[in-house]
Amino acid sequence: MNDKHPPKELCEPMFDGGLYVFLMRLTEPQTVQVGALGLFDFAAGWYLYTGCAKKGLAKRVERHWSLKQTLRWHIDYLASAPSSEPVGAIVIPSSAGLSECYLNQMIGQKFAGQIPAPGFGASDCRQGCPAHLCFSPTPVSLLAIARVHLDAAVLIPKAGIWEPPLHRL
Repeated sequence: MNDKHPPKELCEPMFDGGLYVFLMRLTEPQTVQVGALGLFDFAAGWYLYTGCAKKGLAKRVERHWSLKQTLRWHIDYLASAPSSEPVGAIVIPSSAGLSECYLNQMIGQKFAGQIPAPGFGASDCRQGCPAHLCFSPTPVSLLAIARVHLDAAVLIPKAGIWEPPLHRL
């Protein structure tokens, strides 16, 4: 076994599709052109982006984590900012029965819910969310986010970490 990388089976996702909350931090304020949405000033602090993937959930989160050659989603623009530091994500299986908007609203209520860029990540929102990106000036932990749902698991791409839901530990 290679000590530098965990065995592949430990990093394999427990489920393929579902919802996620991607957590990242900006270490310095940034002005970012977010595609056609516009130019926004983002303060230094913690950002929580809510999204979904019908399949390939772990790959989607990993894409947000890594440098992109093609900017596709709003979060790609912010995640590519020079002072951006990805932290990880919590993931919830589709079988949990939550909608992306409901999860987004729960995250906003629990973690300050400041909307830094109206419309961010919500171009296909059907429930009137002002954005699917929340901002917190104070630190936010993945474990605190995982407490929003019993089936939430922690995923940290590039580190090979996929922790099962907390209630199963």
